[in-house]
Amino acid sequence: MLGGRNFHKLIEDELVKISKNLGLNYDLNGIHVSEITHCSRLSYFERMDPLIDEFSNALSNIFKSSLQKLLNGNTREYKIDDLAIYATVDLIKDDELIINFVPVSEIPDYPHPKDLLYTNACMYVFDKESGFIVYFTPEGKYVEFNISKSKRMFEQVVRRARILNLLLKEKKTPVVEPSELCFSCKYYQRCYGQQKESEHLLDVFGIGKKN
Repeated sequence: MLGGRNFHKLIEDELVKISKNLGLNYDLNGIHVSEITHCSRLSYFERMDPLIDEFSNALSNIFKSSLQKLLNGNTREYKIDDLAIYATVDLIKDDELIINFVPVSEIPDYPHPKDLLYTNACMYVFDKESGFIVYFTPEGKYVEFNISKSKRMFEQVVRRARILNLLLKEKKTPVVEPSELCFSCKYYQRCYGQQKESEHLLDVFGIGKKN
């Protein structure tokens, strides 16, 4: 306690306040590449009906923003008719190649598909021919992957941006996109059911019910 106030709560409130000025804030005609290189359903819920863990979100936003500022990261807009696609790159080196840094707990053998899509899209948005993804761990290990520019991958990003843009306007939830990331997603229950199977079996046999 500090002067009758909860010091930890004071810190959390301030971090949340800072984070709100750093997060994505685009209207329905603006889609960030990060929203379409992972699950569109997740991005839809985050915009339309979010489950808010403000403190955890705040720490994540502050970490990402601090890293981008340290590396002189910047955001650029790419217009397609009335749709604006935004991308944020961590580092532009020698005005010819882009580098995105991804923190991980373990060094991967191959780049993750969403990171490939994201960095490839950055190459088009920033009009660069070379791109790298650098994965790094808290222990200081890292690995870099050189990304070949792919028009087909960028067309996929544009297509997904158009679909998400339309669904947001019509307030229609995107279809489920199953992946291993679903298990750690905070919206798992919205997509795959309301209770654990073991709990369902207990109800079927009348076990554990209160009188």
